[in-house]
Amino acid sequence: MCSDAYQIGTTSYAYRGTETIASVKQFYSPKCNENFGYVWVWKSFLDKKIKFDLQVGVWNYDRSLLQGERRVYDSLGQEFWGNGADSVDDCTSGDGTLTIANEPGGYSARTSKRC
Repeated sequence: MCSDAYQIGTTSYAYRGTETIASVKQFYSPKCNENFGYVWVWKSFLDKKIKFDLQVGVWNYDRSLLQGERRVYDSLGQEFWGNGADSVDDCTSGDGTLTIANEPGGYSARTSKRC
């Protein structure tokens, strides 16, 4: 992550039922000329000590793929940055998914589309 990165677009939220478990954002760095996905897992969820897998990145609408993808397994962490995505000239969103063992699917969020 580059030190001059700032948030672009909205903050979105991942829900497990009615419980908010994570915030998802997208950042842009003029210095690095890259976008970054970002996930912040809420303390109220972390307090339950439930391990999760996490995927974070930048969804590129022009290329229909997740760029700058980073995956973390069996985590109890709070803050996660994706890798830099060469997507500044494309339409993108920050994208994050938490997956919990023995629970179907995942808990996902995607920020607003930025072009």
